[in-house]
Amino acid sequence: MNLGPALHDDPGEKLIRMAREIADFFKAYPEDKAAALIAHHINRYWTPKMRRQFLAAIETPGRSFPPLLLAAKTGIKRSDVK
Repeated sequence: MNLGPALHDDPGEKLIRMAREIADFFKAYPEDKAAALIAHHINRYWTPKMRRQFLAAIETPGRSFPPLLLAAKTGIKRSDVK
């Protein structure tokens, strides 16, 4: 019996978990610096596809995220176009 994709198979969920872990690492920094460092890390190490999937997931209504992750969202690039 196939019940469809499991929650852990959703790439958006996995990326949200990864982003939360990154935010946890930087939470000891002042908030503005931490948000910039989170965005920098994601922009540097995640592919454009990963960033687009993450931003689509984080923009889904009805979800809650740590304020630090929401602050970092504005610095995350959807693509590598400069």
